[in-house]
Amino acid sequence: MSYLFKNISIITMDADKPKVILSDLLIEGSKISKIDNEIPKSAHKVIEGKNLLVMPGFINTHAHVSMSLLRGYGDDLELFKWLSDRIWPFESKLTKNDVYIGAKLGIAEMLLSGTTTFLDMYQDMEMVGKACQEAGIRCHISRGTIFTGVEKKDNEALIQLEELIDKFHDYDDGRIKVLAGPHAVYTNNTAFLKAQLEIANRRNIGINIHVSETKKENEDSLLIKGKTPIAYLEDIGVLDAPYVVAAHMVYLNDEDQEIAKNKKVGIAHNPKSNLKLGSGIANIQQYVNKGINVGIGTDGAASNNNMDMLSELQYASLLQKGLNLDATALNAYETLKMATIEGAKVLNISDSVGMLKEGYDADLIMFDMNQPHYYPIENSHISKIAYSAKSSDIVLTMVKGKPLMINRELKTIDLEKTYKEVSEIIERVYKKND
Repeated sequence: MSYLFKNISIITMDADKPKVILSDLLIEGSKISKIDNEIPKSAHKVIEGKNLLVMPGFINTHAHVSMSLLRGYGDDLELFKWLSDRIWPFESKLTKNDVYIGAKLGIAEMLLSGTTTFLDMYQDMEMVGKACQEAGIRCHISRGTIFTGVEKKDNEALIQLEELIDKFHDYDDGRIKVLAGPHAVYTNNTAFLKAQLEIANRRNIGINIHVSETKKENEDSLLIKGKTPIAYLEDIGVLDAPYVVAAHMVYLNDEDQEIAKNKKVGIAHNPKSNLKLGSGIANIQQYVNKGINVGIGTDGAASNNNMDMLSELQYASLLQKGLNLDATALNAYETLKMATIEGAKVLNISDSVGMLKEGYDADLIMFDMNQPHYYPIENSHISKIAYSAKSSDIVLTMVKGKPLMINRELKTIDLEKTYKEVSEIIERVYKKND
């Protein structure tokens, strides 16, 4: 199938074309085959671009997609109380099918708000993988692991990771990838972290882990290990994995930042979740200035409480301006980079997605700019996406050349059926917990 966008505004996120261009864009099969003026109208579908804008789809570098089931369940609690009193007890009641339904709900929300790629960590990840296979979204999945001290359970977790790799890694020409997923330093001991590192190195996959999310986490690490979490991970070799995605990284001292830079650790910045849980505000502008690669994530819907990357990137920019008392901090283009090409770098896929470029996969979204909040419409398109746009303005979400949402209608998820299934889970599980 081929699609031709005629005379459309394009934010390529390509460093060679950093400004908005008005051009034609041709997609053939799963790839962007041409960006040029006056491409002949020979495609199966031609889209006239008046008042429309296309850009790369958003890359959500940190999510727990099935936690859409827990939206509103543990509000107004700090992280450790939130986890121990609400989240973990609830999750223990979920069936594999519940995780699958929760994943469909979260993926639907992401597709409607312009996310084309996400990195996930949760339990029963084969069910999340199944939902991603069916929905057509690009996803990286990691089996979240917590050391229990029960040898059989801990060995099973490692076996499940290997099985996940065998079943899903590089599915559909790389649309799905698998990472190791140790939950955090404080939930895994050294031996268990090294066991997951061994798998990552042997199978050439990344590691996805929460790091330095709260002051308490850092203080406990210094007290128990004599090192900050990131320094400890460096010390035991985890940062020498093929690549590492570290979620949050709110509390990094100068030495920690040097470690992240030198080890090429990718940071998944989750501003709204960090605010809602009272965890703090990472000085992302400082990290970027030092050359650390930073992407944006939503975290789960239980701690955000949505998975809307457009809202997330707007928060990210404004927070850095206020934190640094500098209106130039994390400007509009830098923020869009974090949500697209920089996110692709965090996930180690920047050679195929994250920008609109000939030869790249056709992962893109389209905005209808014929809305009051875009006018005057003749200029400042980058600024308007970064500061004015609403996710409801997105009228097309495409992954590998396949439209997954058109005119606010999902093409691969039956939303009404999913709502019904979610309500049945609520009826069964919420009442048991409350």
